[in-house]
Amino acid sequence: MTDHEIPVLVVGGGGCGLSTSIFLSDLGVEHLLVERRETPSALPRAHYLNQRTMEIFRQHGLAAEIYRDSAPLENMSEVVWRTSLAGDGELDALDLHRMDAFGGGSTAGPYLADSPCPSTNFPQHRLEPLLHRHAVERAPESVLFGHVMEEFTGDESGVTAVVTESSTGHRFTVRARCLVAADGGRGIGDELGVEMTGEGGALDVVSVHFSADLAEWWPGDSVLMTNFVGMDGGPVSRYGMVALGPEWGLKCREWALHFHPAPDSGLDLGEEAMVDRVRQLLKLPDLDLEIHRVSNYRPEGVVASTFRVGNVFLAGDAAHRQPPATGLGLNSAIQDGHNLAWKLGAVLDGTADRRLLDTYEAERLPVARRNVSWAMYAFRNHAVAHAGLGLLPGQPLESARATIRTLFSDTPMGRTRRARAEEVFATQRVEYQAHDIEIGFAYEKGALVPDGTPPPDRDPMGCGHQPTTRPGHRLPHARLARDGEVSTHDLVGARGGFVLFTGEQGGSWRAAAERVAEDYGVSLAVVSIGEHEGAIGHDGATGHVDVDGTWREAGGIGAGGAVLVRPDNHIAWRATEDDADIEARLHDALGRVLGLTATSGAGS
Repeated sequence: MTDHEIPVLVVGGGGCGLSTSIFLSDLGVEHLLVERRETPSALPRAHYLNQRTMEIFRQHGLAAEIYRDSAPLENMSEVVWRTSLAGDGELDALDLHRMDAFGGGSTAGPYLADSPCPSTNFPQHRLEPLLHRHAVERAPESVLFGHVMEEFTGDESGVTAVVTESSTGHRFTVRARCLVAADGGRGIGDELGVEMTGEGGALDVVSVHFSADLAEWWPGDSVLMTNFVGMDGGPVSRYGMVALGPEWGLKCREWALHFHPAPDSGLDLGEEAMVDRVRQLLKLPDLDLEIHRVSNYRPEGVVASTFRVGNVFLAGDAAHRQPPATGLGLNSAIQDGHNLAWKLGAVLDGTADRRLLDTYEAERLPVARRNVSWAMYAFRNHAVAHAGLGLLPGQPLESARATIRTLFSDTPMGRTRRARAEEVFATQRVEYQAHDIEIGFAYEKGALVPDGTPPPDRDPMGCGHQPTTRPGHRLPHARLARDGEVSTHDLVGARGGFVLFTGEQGGSWRAAAERVAEDYGVSLAVVSIGEHEGAIGHDGATGHVDVDGTWREAGGIGAGGAVLVRPDNHIAWRATEDDADIEARLHDALGRVLGLTATSGAGS
């Protein structure tokens, strides 16, 4: 006997599962979330939220609260490499390189131009409680922590799961049409026989979350992360540190120190030993600090062979796992849930065919492969940066120290070594200035109608972004004016509707859209955009003005064209001009996106 019947069961209450719950609630999709932990994460783990993720949180009413408590851009705009944090030795506490990062400093221009949302730093042990609170507020009694899904079986029409409440031992069954596996890869994928392919897991990383006042030694109010290049050999090869708040810059009091112990070092992870280790690494033997948590993990770069098995959908770490470099893990996980939620909503309310669900894997699997390979590449590139200093694995200690002395010397070779280091360190922009990797990903196949145009050239270093309305790409951000200023992104709401952006001659599109929306039973708003208020003509009552010409340049549709945007702010279809058949063209396009015609779905 089934105790609960629910459209969607979400298993896992981390960043991915909680975000997915929020998205489903905003879409009006009834669901149940179960999580084995009693409370949200106490570990900082992920901390960087990129612009695309913050756009999603803005769409769902979360961004303002996150920005209120997260790191302001001026306190996270630099990454530094140093010989050590402190110490009074000849080669201690020296800056080796500084890089503008995350949309701050010299990177501010394109980041600001391309999105209404700056990136930010908000560690997971603060983000997850916030997401948990919002998930509970939007779906009371449907977010169950301290509950374990013990087993599940699937059939053609859904999934039956057995869930146990940990504190009481009470068991009940749940019948769901779909299951979202956001369990961090803790068993659902394995039970379904999903293979994880890739590499990694050979390098051990120890993370120490602690509190201390480091204002006297931290390398600047604008610095978020410091990478230390050790020359002393011993059990630590290299290590780094990130600010965790709750205040920022030189006021920061919480930190995460990550280091790689030597293989078979037998490192003591106890609190007392870690106090000594932190003091040793930072070269602050008398530092007053409090250890909160010590954890260790092995970075890997793996992707599931499939993101869907029947009515089960893998998301987040259950679908892909990567090193923390470039911060793509949590961000990708939240974006998985965002992509999947509107599709589940459309299928479950009957406005779309189940073929729409095939597009989840078709879209997100290639992005995951790209993100995982990029994260591994950026992670390993740190060794290239060290080599740029002249430091090589196995190098004798005195040779390494002599190399650094030369680097800082006022000699021709010193200047040459500094010039080389500058060039080589600049390659680490693949991690800290990865603007296009973060917002430039696009779907080539899926819930979209290709228009035959080639994709724009992408910066091979992942930095420079070229906005476009080519189907599959993210909607370009453009500043629009109408009774105040908004972003194009603000016009695509959280409730699952489509938006048709038109040029200033959008009257015929508006009439066609009304009839097509009624035929499919979907929400389809129409927004006309002109270069100035008078140019919008008879659509002026609902028109918007392109404030700085961004839409004219990125839109690519002229005065008579249109762009159809999905609920997740990705382009579904575009027409560069109107003609006598616009209603038929729009009708066909929306039908293909919703999986209601034979040419739609994963291969469209």
